[in-house]
Amino acid sequence: MINSRSKKALLVILAVCLGVFVGHVQFAGARMLGVAAPQREEIPPDSDYMFRKDSVAIDAIKAKETDPQRRADALLAWAKEHPKAIRAVAYAAAYYGEVVAGVLKAGDAQKALAMIQAFQAAAPSNATLVSLQMNAYYQAKNYAKAAEIGEKLYADKPSLDMANALYGLYVTLNNPDKILVYGEKLVTDIPIDKSYSVALQLAQINIQRKNSEKALHYLTEVMTVYGDKVPSGVQEPAWNATRAFAYSMLAADSYTKKEFPKAIELYEKVTGFAPKGEEACTAWYYIGMAKWQGKDQKGAIEPFAKAFVLGKAQSAKAKENLDNLWKAEHNGTLDGLDAVIAKAKSDLGIG
Repeated sequence: MINSRSKKALLVILAVCLGVFVGHVQFAGARMLGVAAPQREEIPPDSDYMFRKDSVAIDAIKAKETDPQRRADALLAWAKEHPKAIRAVAYAAAYYGEVVAGVLKAGDAQKALAMIQAFQAAAPSNATLVSLQMNAYYQAKNYAKAAEIGEKLYADKPSLDMANALYGLYVTLNNPDKILVYGEKLVTDIPIDKSYSVALQLAQINIQRKNSEKALHYLTEVMTVYGDKVPSGVQEPAWNATRAFAYSMLAADSYTKKEFPKAIELYEKVTGFAPKGEEACTAWYYIGMAKWQGKDQKGAIEPFAKAFVLGKAQSAKAKENLDNLWKAEHNGTLDGLDAVIAKAKSDLGIG
């Protein structure tokens, strides 16, 4: 006969066995019905919770590894182990970039490039180090590759700083098409008193391409600001040569349009900034021509004389015009012309 204590023990054993049996039946039934057994949900690797947890781990690496190279190696290893943690990988990349920047500052561009490429291989979707990669290629004098990366960065996020960087790269690469693209962005957004050198570069390219309208536009803008003063940091003789060139182009345009008074005014500026060179000779010649075209034959004599005594490309033609005008005024003779020529030499300081 089973006593009460034995009954209770037996009931417990039966209950346990029944529970196990029911569990097996339920599991088997689920399999038979094609229903997966319930599984524990995983925390998304890019969730706020995991990002906070991963950030702590990354901060710990930075705090522990005081040697820059060991810190970079540890951050790279962490990124390789957590490829799906996009946000945390970007956080690690920022610390990694600090080490790369130090390597660049030390002048080792090749090592910096190798480090960047190693991290990019571990995290191909991460773009944190791309701007550093552009700098590294520039430091390594691989300007074409630096420009290629810069183009992608600009396309993704246009900025004046990147446009300026690309302009400088394409000047170095002597790529006029791209100089025009990024130079025009600069002069559009930067006042001409700060971007005058870019405007002059654009003018030069447009002159070479026979786009006189654009060239004259840029020259006019620069001379409007700096026609009567020298930009800060520029030597006056060098700027005088720039002004002589710019005013020569503007004067030639006015002469072509038969705006003779304006052409004379502009050519006189040329003679002030370049009193004895080729540009001065041309300027004096066309001052003479403009006055002649304007029916001031006597007024044309002096500038033709100055063009002649300078002995440059236009001098022979100037002498021919001078002789013809003098003869017309002096009964077909050249009597007295020597004195005019002597005065022209004296005025120009020619011995």
